[in-house]
Amino acid sequence: MEYFLNKETVQASQTRVRRLSRILFCLIGLTAAVFIALCLLTRTGNARVMLLAAMAAAVLGGFAVIAVWMFGYEPAKAEERHLTGLTEAASEIREGRFFPDSDVFRIPKSVRVRKIRLETDSGALSLNLNDKLTDRIPPAGSLVRAAVARKFITGLEVLEEGTGKLSVSRNSVPRNAVHALGRFFLPAVLWTMVAVLFTGFIFNQITDTAPKNKLVLYADCEVQNAPELAEKLENALNGAVRMVKIHPFSYALFDSARLKQADLFIIPDSRKAEYKEWLSGEEGFPVFDPDSGLSAASAYFLYLPAGTKAETYRLYTGGSSVHLEDGLARRAAEILLSMTEPVKETTP
Repeated sequence: MEYFLNKETVQASQTRVRRLSRILFCLIGLTAAVFIALCLLTRTGNARVMLLAAMAAAVLGGFAVIAVWMFGYEPAKAEERHLTGLTEAASEIREGRFFPDSDVFRIPKSVRVRKIRLETDSGALSLNLNDKLTDRIPPAGSLVRAAVARKFITGLEVLEEGTGKLSVSRNSVPRNAVHALGRFFLPAVLWTMVAVLFTGFIFNQITDTAPKNKLVLYADCEVQNAPELAEKLENALNGAVRMVKIHPFSYALFDSARLKQADLFIIPDSRKAEYKEWLSGEEGFPVFDPDSGLSAASAYFLYLPAGTKAETYRLYTGGSSVHLEDGLARRAAEILLSMTEPVKETTP
């Protein structure tokens, strides 16, 4: 009799589970390592590209983990439990005519099974066979002696070979493939949503640096091409800071603590009183003056949006800025003031 289940079979299944668990941990570790490496390599100029790369790494790494888990580790673990359970069960010998069913089904959280009808002298028995063993079974109608445990065939001896053939359902392969894709789709979509939502937050937490290593500017006007301006400022400061961040006030209102630590502020004269508590008390430098024609860094700050009244904007240093003593706040202000252009007229 050829036994399908023995000590070596169980050990091989356990080895496969351990190998797949190591692959899972390696994939998770690799994804985390790539993500962290991208964060550590982030600077002002490449922040946007690095964020997209970090998101892509997290999403694709998650897809790999989900695929290995669903189509590798999970089935292997289920088979290991199945084989272990059969080795612990009592076995009996049955003799009869062997007739395999053409269709295959999966036991929930267990193995794929092919039904077997064994016609004995005392009646027909409905037995099960692990579908992986299909290529090792005799033709339909064969007279066999079968070892059975928990209604699963664990061994076969052919006493008389039959002439029948096993007809596999034509739709089984496409159906299984579609089912597999369907199972993968929902976790993949959910992971993508989670990765996109939280990767940016985690990325900002990791890439953020101490106040002494960065320069932060908040502007009470629309900001455009902020990454480009931030990179220009960082380059002009000759490596004095590791990162420059530029935000509009609409972004900052969610966290007043960050506003208090800002190094520079661009504020219109009509709203200075609203932000007085965050300013250093020093006189502001005009960055936009419609009367004199001054317009500093107007490619990045929209001082005069269509339909609004022109007013003067000034650049202030922050009262809690760590760069007041080392002079970097004033130096950055001078760089911004040097980016002057004529005032552009807009139609009210």
